[in-house]
Amino acid sequence: MKRIFCLICAAVLLLPCLALGESAEEIETIVTIVSAPEQTKAERPPCFPDPTDNFIPLPETENYALNKPVKAGAHTDVYVEKIVNDGKTDTYWESKGFPAEITFDLQGVYSVSTVAVCLNPSAIWEPRIQEIAVQVSQDGETFTEAAAPDKYQFDAATGNRIRIDFDTVEAAFVKLIFTMNSSSRTGGAQAAEICIY
Repeated sequence: MKRIFCLICAAVLLLPCLALGESAEEIETIVTIVSAPEQTKAERPPCFPDPTDNFIPLPETENYALNKPVKAGAHTDVYVEKIVNDGKTDTYWESKGFPAEITFDLQGVYSVSTVAVCLNPSAIWEPRIQEIAVQVSQDGETFTEAAAPDKYQFDAATGNRIRIDFDTVEAAFVKLIFTMNSSSRTGGAQAAEICIY
């Protein structure tokens, strides 16, 4: 009985092999090895629109404010003025109240005609309006108005940046005066980067 049971088991195990036999078709497996492209940074596929196409353009000339001495009044928490012209928009200056003045020493006399104020371009920064005026000086003591106070709209869709254009003037010092910020999250002026062209 035990022998018969073993023979039955062996037959059952052999059935699939017999069923396949010579009539079974072998499927050829094809493996294609593709080398991954070298990539050192995140890249946007060409089929996706570039959001920076809608950013407010900045002049392609030298930014005279970059890494130059900067002075401002009281600031909020750790948001000091020395990071407002370091070339990065992931940090920002925030004044403590209004009016808020911030002055750049260009360390030389330059012909200037544009001031750009940038916030972090991330959409987490909701749209806001800030009122800003621009004054210039050659001695750091006597300032004249280059651009009267005006309200400027910041929006991530346009790069969270604005530009203030005015008649070309010779300046060694440039002062921005902020008098309003519509954001409910702050009681002062805000700028991640201020550029002078």
